[in-house]
Amino acid sequence: MTTVPNVPEQSERFEQVASDSFAPLRIRPHKRTAATSPAGTLRSAKPGEVLVTRITGGPCTVLRTRSLISSGDQELVKVALYSRGRAGVEQDGRQCLPGAGDLVVYETTRPYELRFWDPFDIVVLGIPRTLLGPHSNRLAARTASPVPTDSGGGRLAATLLRGAASDLDACTGSGGAHLAEALVSLVLSALAEQPVAACPADHLAERILSHCLSRLSDPRLSPESVARAHHISVRYLHKVVQERGVTLASWIRSRRLERIRRDLADPALADRSVSVVAAGWGLLDGTHLSRSLRAEFGQSAAEIRKEADTGERPRG
Repeated sequence: MTTVPNVPEQSERFEQVASDSFAPLRIRPHKRTAATSPAGTLRSAKPGEVLVTRITGGPCTVLRTRSLISSGDQELVKVALYSRGRAGVEQDGRQCLPGAGDLVVYETTRPYELRFWDPFDIVVLGIPRTLLGPHSNRLAARTASPVPTDSGGGRLAATLLRGAASDLDACTGSGGAHLAEALVSLVLSALAEQPVAACPADHLAERILSHCLSRLSDPRLSPESVARAHHISVRYLHKVVQERGVTLASWIRSRRLERIRRDLADPALADRSVSVVAAGWGLLDGTHLSRSLRAEFGQSAAEIRKEADTGERPRG
């Protein structure tokens, strides 16, 4: 069993242990809370071939980027049970905001991003893809799509997963292999109960936003191009998206600004000019970029870069 003390100065240690447990990750505490929020705790046990891990922490972003993925990494299907805190999951062009009690699938073989806006508490079941056989494709189709656990197989899976996380020492006993088999079977059962048509990505609004998310770097992304791709009128496109309480233009703008801020705060990209970073996310005219960043995050482009250079607060 692995434990990381919950103290701020161990942010790098927390990232390293999480990477060693699953696959290489980047964990960036959010800038507004990094000075006061602890890094996090990670406790895990390995019944059979699966990994059961309880993770708590403060607001942060967890990144599994394409540059971190290598052929030597563990190929895990991760099933997370969310217990506390507002969170977001993004993979394969899909996004979701899981609620307390939801299960969400994501995989280490492809990039993903997790955001925690509040202190969080989750239990993660790491399943080697080799254990899933043909079921792995079924799970791949459900990444970043929340599965409720208020009834049926979902409730049973959540109950067993919580129980395993509450007594990790018992997980590695002689019955560990049976526990692992039960956990995997119940998770598959919970997912099988969710018809594919009920997944958020199959609704038109979700498909539209997923389409835009995967094309943020394309400066030609526009309501017209999105409408053509979905064989609908621009007027109907706006109607569908507005039912989500957003306009398409503002949603795209916010997603682009989030990624620009993230890249500006990354020391590894310090040699890139602000205009180059912005262009990389589809904004070719950066005239009002600093003003937009300040309005969105309270900092201009120069201030974001300065903060990253001086190390006043961790990247987030």
